[in-house]
Amino acid sequence: MQQAQTRIGFFGWNDHAIEERSCESVAEAIALSKSYRAAWIDVEGVPPSDFVGTIERSVRLVPLAADTLIEGVRRPGVDDFDDVLVVTMRSHLPDDSTEFIDFILTDGVVITLQERCGGDGFDGVRGKLRSGNERLLRADVNVVFLLLARAVCDGFRPVLERFQDSLERFERALVRRPDTSMLDRIHHQRRQLLFLRQGLVPLREALANMQASAPVREMASSPMRARLGALRELQDEIGALLDVVEFQRESSQHLLDLYLNAASNKLNEIVRVLTIISVIFMPMTLIAGIYGMNFEHGEGAGIPELRWKYGYWFALGLMAATALGFLYFFWRKGWIGDPLRQRRHPPSAAHATAAVLEHVVGTAWPLSVILARRRPARTPRPASPKQAN
Repeated sequence: MQQAQTRIGFFGWNDHAIEERSCESVAEAIALSKSYRAAWIDVEGVPPSDFVGTIERSVRLVPLAADTLIEGVRRPGVDDFDDVLVVTMRSHLPDDSTEFIDFILTDGVVITLQERCGGDGFDGVRGKLRSGNERLLRADVNVVFLLLARAVCDGFRPVLERFQDSLERFERALVRRPDTSMLDRIHHQRRQLLFLRQGLVPLREALANMQASAPVREMASSPMRARLGALRELQDEIGALLDVVEFQRESSQHLLDLYLNAASNKLNEIVRVLTIISVIFMPMTLIAGIYGMNFEHGEGAGIPELRWKYGYWFALGLMAATALGFLYFFWRKGWIGDPLRQRRHPPSAAHATAAVLEHVVGTAWPLSVILARRRPARTPRPASPKQAN
């Protein structure tokens, strides 16, 4: 009997219903699966070394596959061992933790291996199976595997939605007031996006390699074609997630560029102000230096205004005139104040519509469009007799 912190769930498909049971051991679950058309065995909290031997004897698991499950590198990927397919995915759980899940796909049986017990992302799949959906009643092992793999992919959605909200907040904050602390937060989010990407790219590449090395469709058997179809659907799901991850990585890079541009513009503003102040006071210093030489009248040489009773006010006026002249020149050139002030106009309806479209296309499409699945159109409900009248 397994320990209390372990759980072995079982779902079996027959011609009339989907039955759920709880088993005491992996051997019991595998023996029970032989009496069903298809079965899903969910093993939680049991180390692979404790039950791989049982699976190896029951589902023709080759020794290389058993060694991969026990001592292999924990990395998303796909391993094809003829009659047995081993798929490893990294799952993002609701408590923000991660876990590797191994799928063993063989004839009539799907086995999921989880080292943790409870808190996985398969609760939605269990709810669908318990509801007695007629479409799921006709499912085979490939459909069951695809349902479980999609549930793992759905675990990425809340993470990506939080990242998208963070990117939008960072962008608004950077436009208002760039801050050095935001740079560290953006770098942290880029590292998290890289971590998400590392959990998707190896699996997509492995699926693509398997599709490329698979036998020609006309030559493949019907079970092989069904399995390749499920893997192709999973590849599309992962590709959609990767599109969002890549878009958010580019957005974070855009935010970094925005911060650097804002910091550069701020530095340029400071340098411009200091340069204007220096240029304004330079002629004043020149005038003060000339009249501070105190040369008396000589033989045609000297400062004419030195003994003039209005010389002091003339020097101050000359300084003020040069300063005002420079200020007027800088203002005409647009170097003082806002150079775009004269070209600002209230936004028209066309500009407002364009801004809304830019916001929708630029921020909302990665999650709402790429991750959207095809849904059947809802048929309108018939109007009641009162509404008809």
